[in-house]
Amino acid sequence: MFFFDKSILHIQKAIYGQMLAHAEEAYPNECCGILVGSALKDKRVMSFERAANVNAERAKDRYIIDPREIYAVDREARAQGMDILGFYHSHPDHPDRPSEFDREWGQPGYSYVIISVKSGKTVSVKCWMFEEENAPFKEEKRKVG
Repeated sequence: MFFFDKSILHIQKAIYGQMLAHAEEAYPNECCGILVGSALKDKRVMSFERAANVNAERAKDRYIIDPREIYAVDREARAQGMDILGFYHSHPDHPDRPSEFDREWGQPGYSYVIISVKSGKTVSVKCWMFEEENAPFKEEKRKVG
């Protein structure tokens, strides 16, 4: 029997680059998007969808993805034998650590990639997750390639 490490989020290099570009384009506002892929053998992001940040009042420091958009991406992913693995968003001029708002809106089991952007350029990226409802975020390893 083989055991696979699902504690690492694998992201294709091209997808990773497009996520960073999205974060820089959205600056000084937060960008957001949905990570789609497979978790059968490992957590592997195969595609992503840029999402609209519908938080018009606090777009500089909060993101909200319309649940209808998440539902549509989920339906399309499942039709292709994939799932939503998580979400990404940027933190303009702030560290790549989850905020209290991120934790409040987060859901267990998903990966959350946070891209820190300062003066329009990516400076760091970290991935976070939590497995139980009241558990704190823990940094998740990621592999780009």
